[in-house]
Order: sequence, then C-alpha cells, then structure tokens
Amino acid sequence: MSISKQFKRLASVAVLAMVAAAMTVSVAGAQAPPNPPSRFVGNIAVDGAPVAGGTLVEARIGNTTCGATTTFIAGGEARYVLDSPAIDPSLNPSCGVDGSTVEFYVAGKKAAQTGSWANYKLNTVNLTVATAATPSPATAVPSKTPAAPVAGNSGGGQSTPVSVTEIMLVAAALGLAGVGLASRARKS
Repeated sequence: MSISKQFKRLASVAVLAMVAAAMTVSVAGAQAPPNPPSRFVGNIAVDGAPVAGGTLVEARIGNTTCGATTTFIAGGEARYVLDSPAIDPSLNPSCGVDGSTVEFYVAGKKAAQTGSWANYKLNTVNLTVATAATPSPATAVPSKTPAAPVAGNSGGGQSTPVSVTEIMLVAAALGLAGVGLASRARKS
C-alpha cells in the first residue's frame, strides 16, 4: 500500500474518531439533570410533646413513600427536614408532581396535617400526631431521601460530558499518531 493511501486511511480513521467523540458530547449534553425535590420542614409534636430525636418521618403520596428522614432536637423542639423527590418514571414513578397532596407519618402514625408538593419553595408544615391515630395500611419501605442535584450532575450513573478541550487533545493525539505512522511508512 502506498504512503498516500496509508495516510488517507489514517486520516479517515482520525476523522471517524472525532465524529464519534463529538456525538458522545452531544448525547451527554442533552441529558437534563433531575428535577429538584420538594423540601418540607417543621416541628413535630405527639400528644403535645416533642418526639425523640431520630424518630422516623415519612412523606407519602398516595400509598408510595416519597421521602423519609429522622427528627432532630433544636431549641427544645423536635424538628425535621425532608426532601420528597420529583416524579421520575424509572426511580419514583408515583412521587412529586406540582400540587400533589403529601401525607406525613411519624413513627408509622399519620399526622393531622398534609402538605402540597412544590419544589420551587420551602414548605413549612408543623406536624401533630395523636397516639390514637392508626398507621396507614401502606407497607412501602422508606426510600433514602436523594441528595440535591449538584450543578453539572448528569443524573447519577450516566456518562459525564466530555469537554471540547478533551476532544481536541484526543484529535491531536490521533493526528500525531497518524503522522508518526506515515513517517515510519516513508522510512521503510
């Protein structure tokens, strides 16, 4: 094979590699981060007294547990901070949609108050529970409350976007490799 044919072949391989890298960037860049959760905060009293720190608090939409946390004590009050995730067909198919009614359960007992799912504001819902309250028939296992998305996060477990600089470095490396092969072919 002549040197010009080898060089053309190497050049076309380099071009194909650059096109593949560019396609990876466009696919990774098209993936949107997940919608943020709706955050609920407040204090909790059972029969008028604060619950112990570490008490389980669940947010349920319908029969699905859409967020769980535990209480902490601050200023003599039992408090909670709970993130209820947005609806996601693969992870949370029955969870947060703007305006959904959120019911709260404290240590398995239904609180008297409900909240409205809205991820664009901080939702303050102070919860009260009477010990005569009966637990819900739902048997859903509490899910781990997801961490808030980090800027640039592609949704967890998915490919990380490739920068233009990285593409240029790969293209330069491929080009230099082609030049090296072409010069070696000329010497032989």
